Amino acid sequence: MSQLLLPSEILSMSAQAARLLLDSGDGDAALLYLALLERGGDAAQAAPRLGWPEARLAPAWDRLAGLGLAPPRSGAPAPAPLPPQDQRPPEYSRADVLAAQEREPQFRGLCRELEGMLGRVFTDSDLRSLYTIYDHLSLPPEVIVLLAGWVVRRERRQKNDAARFPRMSAVQKEAFRWKRLGVDTLERAEDYLRRQEGVDRREWEILQAVGVTDRRPAVEREREFIAAWVDMGLSGELIRLAYERTVYQKKTMNWPYMNKILQSWHQAGYQTPAQVEAGDRPPRRPKAPPAQPRDFQPSQERIQKNNDWLDEFLAQQQKEGGRHGL
Repeated sequence: MSQLLLPSEILSMSAQAARLLLDSGDGDAALLYLALLERGGDAAQAAPRLGWPEARLAPAWDRLAGLGLAPPRSGAPAPAPLPPQDQRPPEYSRADVLAAQEREPQFRGLCRELEGMLGRVFTDSDLRSLYTIYDHLSLPPEVIVLLAGWVVRRERRQKNDAARFPRMSAVQKEAFRWKRLGVDTLERAEDYLRRQEGVDRREWEILQAVGVTDRRPAVEREREFIAAWVDMGLSGELIRLAYERTVYQKKTMNWPYMNKILQSWHQAGYQTPAQVEAGDRPPRRPKAPPAQPRDFQPSQERIQKNNDWLDEFLAQQQKEGGRHGL
């Protein structure tokens, strides 16, 4: 089994692509999409990889093109665009919600559970918000309970009030966010909350590293950056260095600019400030080779000239000595 999980053999598919393929229910389209992933998106290699006849390949390719997951086949007419989906939730009436409570014990139990978690009896507006999460977003009840608990903890942490309860509208807003993120199963919800707990543990440390000492917690946009840095496993020292460089360049704290610095360091594999400093230094110039010692030994020509000069000097001295009677 371990041979099936080698990093070099892993293909990456977005959650959106997976949902589109699952919703389409077209197994051939899903297989063709996997073939495209395996071949790096090369259509010329993906089709022969499957070995299908044209009668089977064409409908699968047209389905992928219609989903926006592949370009139209060469020579094939462009697929008709998918009808736009209305992203607005339905306007549930009070009768709709009451009928759901009557016929669905699961929803009825969920209402009681969340009333206890939010500390009040639900109004019609609260019930419509909850039914929107349950029916329109199709989040499982156990996920909704985890979601509501997370919103309660976040509200109390942000307001520093252990007795505070959020409004149901805040729970609905977070539910739409979870749906967009693909946090729509119990396993994904538990994994997401584990990550959030990791962010909670390091939030104050990171805020201090970036010069925020007068308030806690981080606002939502700041928390998104902090969560990304926690996911990258960045140390507080590395974050502090990125903050100092951000302020040096921008003269103030700039979260997006600092995030780009940290992303580049993470991609380069830097884990400590020392590694960053070493990586930032310009390469050392090669040392010049040591100068060769000068050869002070006179050449043969020089020796001969000196000897000739000495002979002439001595001869001149003898001549002048004889002239003066020496």
